[in-house]
Amino acid sequence: MLDPDPTPLPKHVASALQAALRQPSQRIRALALPDGGRVWLKRVEQATGRMRLQKGNGLSAFVAEREALRLLHAKGVPVPEVIAEGPDYLLLPDLGPTLSALIRDHTHPMPDRIAAFAAAGAALAGLHRAGYAHGRPALRDFCWQSGQLRMIDLERFRSYKRSPVVRAMDVVIFTHSWFANDRGILPGPELYAAIDTYRAAAPAGVWRWVARLTRLLAPLDGLARAVIRFSKPSRDVQAIPPALAWLRRATQAPG
Repeated sequence: MLDPDPTPLPKHVASALQAALRQPSQRIRALALPDGGRVWLKRVEQATGRMRLQKGNGLSAFVAEREALRLLHAKGVPVPEVIAEGPDYLLLPDLGPTLSALIRDHTHPMPDRIAAFAAAGAALAGLHRAGYAHGRPALRDFCWQSGQLRMIDLERFRSYKRSPVVRAMDVVIFTHSWFANDRGILPGPELYAAIDTYRAAAPAGVWRWVARLTRLLAPLDGLARAVIRFSKPSRDVQAIPPALAWLRRATQAPG
């Protein structure tokens, strides 16, 4: 990965890449290939005004993700392999649907969905055992294809070891993203598979911090309920009470 003397790209991939690089910069773009496949071009985000204040420096986020891919790939963490790179772009393979898309596909077999979520829990536990945190592991940040899972969108990753509380927050964010997903606010066997697998493989100290964080975040439950009562909030706000309630039960369960 990221070899200083990489193998030349196949002509059809190189042509698609060069054509895309001539177009106005876009944070992420799917490039269709003549053989019916596709790859993804990820570039430095050119945010301005309020969006720049919210998201921060696009180049810093890009560099953080590039360094994350190098480090984690070297450590055997399931992340994408880089096909090609430049000062302001990464070319990445298509890794299949995200977990978010997977659970919206009602035709997808349940056993495979459960396998995908269990793999996500195992991958997150492996990352935490190595001492690192994803930073924002929502369902859309895990891809599943042919029995393989990969973590993506690592702009918030940091290359230094993270505290147990920061790693525990990954679990809270992952769980919250389930309840904030389009499918509604009920738990499902996929979520149980992810968290059960995570708990079985995670560092013990991190799982204890998941329980502590759930208690520390309790005031958000009341605040979210008040907002829900008097307005029509976003799915993210609506997801706070059920996510925290589910985590309370999960962290109190023996195991």
